Amino acid sequence: MKKSPYLNINRIEFFTTYQCSGKCKHCSVGKKINKSPDFKHIASKQASDTIKKLSQLFSVSSIMTFGGEPLLYPDVVYEIHETAALCGIGTRQLITNGYFSKNDERLMSVASMLKKSGVNNLLLSVDVFHQEFIPFQPVYNFAKYVKEVGINGFQLHPAWVVNEVYYSHYNLKTKEILAKFTDLQIPVSNGNNIFMGGNAVEYLAEYYDKPQLDLSDSCGSMPYTEPLTNISSIQVIPNGNVMVCGFVIGNIYNESIEEIVYRYNPYNNECMSAIMTGGASALIAFAKRNRITIDYTKCYSICNICHKVNNELSAYSLTT
Repeated sequence: MKKSPYLNINRIEFFTTYQCSGKCKHCSVGKKINKSPDFKHIASKQASDTIKKLSQLFSVSSIMTFGGEPLLYPDVVYEIHETAALCGIGTRQLITNGYFSKNDERLMSVASMLKKSGVNNLLLSVDVFHQEFIPFQPVYNFAKYVKEVGINGFQLHPAWVVNEVYYSHYNLKTKEILAKFTDLQIPVSNGNNIFMGGNAVEYLAEYYDKPQLDLSDSCGSMPYTEPLTNISSIQVIPNGNVMVCGFVIGNIYNESIEEIVYRYNPYNNECMSAIMTGGASALIAFAKRNRITIDYTKCYSICNICHKVNNELSAYSLTT
């Protein structure tokens, strides 16, 4: 089976569910959380088939399940990781806030099944933002059971305002919460430096300087991004859409993943082509031609502009 020359996939991310047990101020998904009525979670069968087929086409070395809170649907998580292990994918990562039950037996059972299913990199989100709405004790107990069953690569994974050394009451509180896990001797990861997206724009903007947008910035020049012509990571969301950055390139519920990766060509998408060939200025011109009005003064990066334009295009296509 042929594949697009613009794809070199080594990582597959499964956004397991938009439903969540938290309401975090820093959540990058923002208003989508808990608002996906048609698709409560990703379909495990199609997700597993996607892993199998992509593993045959590419050298996939890493998969991730996250959300929302993925362990609200642990059976889906188990199946995805079991398939990844059978396909020889080395890194099998789960990001969870650890709050999906208050029952100790349930917490222990899920920890054991995660170990059995092949999870070998578990990041437990613990910080002031999660613990604002999530009770501490069930999360601590889950962490204890994960440590007991011996899941490799287990770390506490806090979110930091700006960065870990930045002085804010949020970061100070996060360090106090992390200290409560000291007796379990769980390593703490470098964590996640919160960026301006989703809920953070509404609740945390005062801690961030508004950067001057460089309209010559090109696709892939921003942190955590890559050029649309050399994609190494794709994401599958609960409704089956396959995403490259913020762009839908197909749907695993309606067609085979082989067809999706065969036809991918960013130059065939006007929005993608504009951002690749002319940077932000070309994207803005594209938006104007399509009568899309965006308040660019509220954008923190070229990615913000791109996602806003793409979202407006998607909304328009759904109503026509």
